[in-house]
Amino acid sequence: MSTAPQRPAVAGPPLAGIRVVDLSRGMAGPRAAGLLADYGADVVRVEPLDGATDADGLAVPYSVFNRGKRRVRFELDTAEGRARLLELLTNADVVVRTSTYDIEDPTCAQLHTRLPHLVVCSIEMFGFGDDEAMGCQESLVHAYVGTMAEQPGLRDGPIYQGLPFASAGAAYLAVIATVAALHRRLRDGLGRQVETSVLDGALASLSMLWGDADVPMPPRVPGSKRLVSRNFACSDGAIIGVHSGAVGGFARLMDLLGLSNFVASSGSVTEMGVPLQPEERHLLDTRLPEIFATEPSDVWLKRLTDADICAVRVNRDLDVFDDPQVAHLGSVVTVDDPDIGVVQQVGPGLRFSEATMNPMVAVVDVAVDDIDWQPRQSPVAGEPVDTSQELLAGVRVVDLGAFYAGPYGSRLLRDLGADVVRVETFAGEPNRGQETIFRSSHAGLRSVAIDLKSARGMEVLHRLVAHADAVHHTMRPAAAARLGVDYASLSAVNDQLVYSYGPGWGSTGPRAGQQSFAPLVTGFVGGAFEVAGAYNPPVYPSGNEDPANGMLGALGVVLGLYHRATNGCGQYVEHPQIHAALGLMAHIARRPDGEVLNGGRLDVLQMGISPLDRLYQTADDEWICLAVGSLEDARRLTGVLKIDLPPVTTMTELIGNSAVGVALESAVVASCAERRASDVIEELRAAGIPAVIPVASHNAAAFLSDPIEIRRGRSVEVPHPTRGRVRFVGGLVRCSDVAPPQWRLEPGLGEHTHAVLSEIGYDDAEIEELRGLEAVRG
Repeated sequence: MSTAPQRPAVAGPPLAGIRVVDLSRGMAGPRAAGLLADYGADVVRVEPLDGATDADGLAVPYSVFNRGKRRVRFELDTAEGRARLLELLTNADVVVRTSTYDIEDPTCAQLHTRLPHLVVCSIEMFGFGDDEAMGCQESLVHAYVGTMAEQPGLRDGPIYQGLPFASAGAAYLAVIATVAALHRRLRDGLGRQVETSVLDGALASLSMLWGDADVPMPPRVPGSKRLVSRNFACSDGAIIGVHSGAVGGFARLMDLLGLSNFVASSGSVTEMGVPLQPEERHLLDTRLPEIFATEPSDVWLKRLTDADICAVRVNRDLDVFDDPQVAHLGSVVTVDDPDIGVVQQVGPGLRFSEATMNPMVAVVDVAVDDIDWQPRQSPVAGEPVDTSQELLAGVRVVDLGAFYAGPYGSRLLRDLGADVVRVETFAGEPNRGQETIFRSSHAGLRSVAIDLKSARGMEVLHRLVAHADAVHHTMRPAAAARLGVDYASLSAVNDQLVYSYGPGWGSTGPRAGQQSFAPLVTGFVGGAFEVAGAYNPPVYPSGNEDPANGMLGALGVVLGLYHRATNGCGQYVEHPQIHAALGLMAHIARRPDGEVLNGGRLDVLQMGISPLDRLYQTADDEWICLAVGSLEDARRLTGVLKIDLPPVTTMTELIGNSAVGVALESAVVASCAERRASDVIEELRAAGIPAVIPVASHNAAAFLSDPIEIRRGRSVEVPHPTRGRVRFVGGLVRCSDVAPPQWRLEPGLGEHTHAVLSEIGYDDAEIEELRGLEAVRG
C-alpha cells in the first residue's frame, strides 16, 4: 500500500526487543498492550489461575486485544506469585497496569524506585482517586463527562454511547506516551511513569468541539454554515453520507444539485465557517433530502465522486470487510482463536516501509518458567537525566496537513514536547474559520506561511525538512506528488526523515484518489448504525475517525522515531483514515461465513447493551447509568433494588437476550421508576455498585471551567487577545521526571515564519528577500 520506494525492510518490527508485562483488565489496558504486541513487543499477559476469557460479551474484544501475547497464570496475592512477578518486571521494559487490577507488592511507586529502567504505563478509568467508587465500565465515563448528553439520538434524554471510543482513545494515548518514554530512555537510561485514563480517552474525541472563553464564542449550530455533512436516503432505500468540506466542494455540490442560483458559494478557502442566510438554510434542509430521494444510491455515489465531492455508502455491521479498498489495504486479519474459533478481526492501523510486522496469532498459554527473558541490563544512557525538559524535547515535526486529523496528531506530539512547525498556504488552514476546531488541533503549534508552488518557497521547505525529524500530512496522494512533498521527494532531502502519511483511503487502491471526511468514514465502516440502536436509521457517534486518526498518526511518528533510533534509518509510515475508523470497530469481529460477533448490542431505545450496563429513568424524571460487571455485583444490585435475581451461575445468563435478561431488565426499570435518582445512587454506592447520574446537558463550559480540572491540566486556561481567557482540553497524559507542557494558543497565520527561518539558517536580509518575492509571509 505504500508509495515509498521499495527497499529491503530492516529485520523486525518497530518494537522488536521490547518486553512488556500486561497486568491490565477491562478494555483499554489490554488494547494498549495489544498495540504494543502488534508492533513488535514481546508481551506477557499475567492472569490469575482462575482467569478466563469470560463468556459475558468480552470474549471477542479479549481475542482481538490479546492476540500476539503470551499468557501466564499465577496468583499475585501470594509470596511466590509476587516473586515471580518481580522477576518478570526486573527483566521487562514496560508494565501496563489498570486501577482495576493493581500491583499490590511492590507498589508502582516502589517499582519506579526499585526498577528505574522500567516504563510504568498506568491506565485508570477517571484519572483521579475515586475509581473504585465510580466503577470500571466505559459507559460510566461517558455518563460522567457528558458524552451521553451530546450523542445524537432518536429520543429525548441521555443516549447510551454504543461505540467504545473512550477506551480506544485511552489505549492510543497510553501507547503514544509509552513509546515516547522508551525513546527518551534511549537518551538518559531512565524509565518513566506515564498515566492516562478512559476519561482522557473520551476527551481526546470531545476536545474537537469543546471550548470556553470569558467572552463566549458564537454557538456552534450544525447546518448553519456553508457545509453539507449529512446522511441522505436514496430511492433504493440505501443511505449515503455526503460532505462538502473540501476547498470548492460546497460550490461543486450546489452546481451538481442545481442549487447554485439559490445558495451561492462564498469562494473562500474557509467556506465551512461562512454562515448561511436563514432562507438558504431552509432551502437546503428541505430540498436536499427530496433531491437525493429521486435516484438510487449507486447513481448518486458516481455523480458525487465524479464531481470530486466526498460521498460514501453508510454500511451496516462489518459489511465493509468485503469492500475492495479494505481488501487491497489488507486491513482485516484472520485469527484462529482457541475460544471463539476462526474470526476476521480489524488489523493494525499502521504500515511501515522499513519494518516488518508481528504475525497476527491468538494469545497462547505458556508456563511462567518458559518465559526465556534474559536478565535485562539497565539501558546505557548517552546523557545525564534532565527532568527540566519535556518528554519529546529536541524532536521537530513539520506538519503539511489540512483540516483536523493530521494537525491534531501533531498537536498531541507538541503536548509531549515536540516542536511542531505548521506549514500553511497564504490562504491559511481551511479550519481557521472554525475557532474551536482550529484551536483544538493547533494549540501550541508554530505557523509558517510558504508558497510551495514557487521555487524559492520549495527551497525554504527543503531546508526546513533538512532540520526536521518527521513530516506529517494528510493530503491526497496526487496532491502530495504534484507539490513535490511526497516521500520520495522529501526523503531525498533528509534520508533520516520519519514521513508519516494519513491519506483518507490509503495511498493506493480503488478509492485512493477519493476524498475522505469525518464522520463519513465512521459511517462507511458501520459505526453510524452501531450507535443508532437495533432497527434504527444511522446516527453518528460523538467520537469519530478524525481524532482517532490524529492519535494513530502520532503513534506512527513516535514508533518511527524509536525505530530510527534503534535501527538507524528513517522511513515511510502510513495511517489511512479508514484504518482509524476501523479501529473504533475493533471490538467487533466476524466469522468467515459472515456472522458478526459482539456487534449491534445497543437496544432500539438506545438505553444500553444489557440489563446490567444501561440507562434507567427514575421517578423524578432523572436518569442513572448502571454498569455491573460481575455476578457478585448483580446480586448486590438486586438486593438494593429489592427485586429477585433468577437462579443463574454466569453473567451470560443475565446479560444475554434471553427470558432471564428481559425479566431482570423489566424489574430494574420498575424499581428505578419508583425512586429518586439521588436515592438510588446513594444506595448503590453504599453497596459498592458502580452507577452515575449522567450529565444532562453540554458539559464543555462546566468541565473546562472547573478549577480542579484546570489544576489537573486536563483543562488549559490561557490569555486571548479578544476573549479574555480561553479554555480548551489540555494534557491527556501525565509523565514523571519531565517538564510539564508549555501551553499556548493556536498560531496566527505565518506568526512564526521569521523565527523558524532564523533557526534554520536564514539571516534577516534573506528573510526580507523571500518576503519580497512572495515566497513566504509573516
